[in-house]
Amino acid sequence: MAGARSENAMADVSGQAARDQSVDLVLRGATVLTMDGQNSCFDGDIAINEGEIVALGASLPHRGAEEIALAGQVVLPGFGNAHTHECMERGWFEDLGFTEWLNVYAQPKDRAYRPEHQHAAAGLTQLELIRSGFTSFIDMFRFPEVAAGVARASGLRATFAPQLVETPVGVGESLESSLALLESVTRDPSPLIRAWLGPHGLYSCSEETIQATARIARDHNVGLHTHLAESRDEVSIIAERSGLTPTAYLDQLIGMGPDILVAHAVELTPADIELLAERGVAVAHCPTSNLKLGNQIAPVSELLAAGVRVGLGTDSMMSNNILDPFAEMRMAALSAKYRSGDPAALPAQRVLELAIHGSADALQLGGQVGSIELGKRADVIAVDLASPHLWPLLDSAEYGGNLVEHLVYAARASDVTTTIVDGRVLMSERRVRTLDEGEIRLEVAAMARDLARRAGVESFVNQRLPKQRS
Repeated sequence: MAGARSENAMADVSGQAARDQSVDLVLRGATVLTMDGQNSCFDGDIAINEGEIVALGASLPHRGAEEIALAGQVVLPGFGNAHTHECMERGWFEDLGFTEWLNVYAQPKDRAYRPEHQHAAAGLTQLELIRSGFTSFIDMFRFPEVAAGVARASGLRATFAPQLVETPVGVGESLESSLALLESVTRDPSPLIRAWLGPHGLYSCSEETIQATARIARDHNVGLHTHLAESRDEVSIIAERSGLTPTAYLDQLIGMGPDILVAHAVELTPADIELLAERGVAVAHCPTSNLKLGNQIAPVSELLAAGVRVGLGTDSMMSNNILDPFAEMRMAALSAKYRSGDPAALPAQRVLELAIHGSADALQLGGQVGSIELGKRADVIAVDLASPHLWPLLDSAEYGGNLVEHLVYAARASDVTTTIVDGRVLMSERRVRTLDEGEIRLEVAAMARDLARRAGVESFVNQRLPKQRS
């Protein structure tokens, strides 16, 4: 495996790390896909010290306190998940229309959540994110302080936007609990843990509350994350209430800006797209969840053509089933081609950029992560190309060949061997170091059954497939 050499990719830095050649971590012998804006790719090493990328090049002289041999693998920036909910109801509520799924099953189940359920759900979600190659994510769900505690252990770069819901009562967080999280993060700061505001949607929060969340977020200089224009039912509800589209209504309420990250943005008019671009709003595109719930697909090609900032999100395991950035890239590419009838829509390189650069930018992390460059934080992953579904790789000493196409159209989460966040190795050789997989499995099994019982859906799920008795 090889790639085109660039001066930036092969550079070194001065300073103590370069003088004594001793660093915290060296990744050896990989093909490095830098995603640095020049499409730089090279065979060689990465030196990391104090969480920062300090040297790149072939056969670096640096000595690492830990060294990981990655021959036959590609190292690239970690993926960002621009929209998810840390729950654990995978496979519970399937093949339902969005409104029924949300109102009859999802939100009533949310009312049954307790902190101990959220601890299990956060452990499960973050374990899967690490194993899948995500290095950063935003969570919009319940009991965020509990989930943040799990993130401090897992080592992921995490943003929590408590899912604030007023209607129906008791299924989400409140303005008070959202403020409590902001204060908690301020009291005990971490470079990897952030708090945002997260009003669930225009139809589940009052005008006054949405305006209050925007005001508080801006007073604290943090982002605001919300669902927007996800379904046709939402469009009808907001039109009846305001005479506007959801996008125009949100802008009327809070004056949208670059501090806003909206999930889905499926039901958009041309004027809505122009407004999102003009305001600098970021969109989390979640194609698998949207299609699975029958909500059509966001006009991503049109959004990008207008200059809208777009990242990729999985949504939750309840509406997606898997938290796999490779599956999401593939779905994003295929759905864009289907929607437009143009096979050239959202090509492999562009969709990879959305999953890495776009998500980092949507999470307001673009200055820190999203590329392998000197001075950037070391949020990187390694993907093993040894499995047959990734053959043949037509590379050479000078070119990376069809490497990007393999990552987008053929790779799987299970191909990730190594996940590193801020220079800390969270997983190596497919073994997660920071979380106990066995403990999480037992905890999830117990807490999921308890949650299903409390939510009154145990028989609905458990009796779906009767077993034969001999």
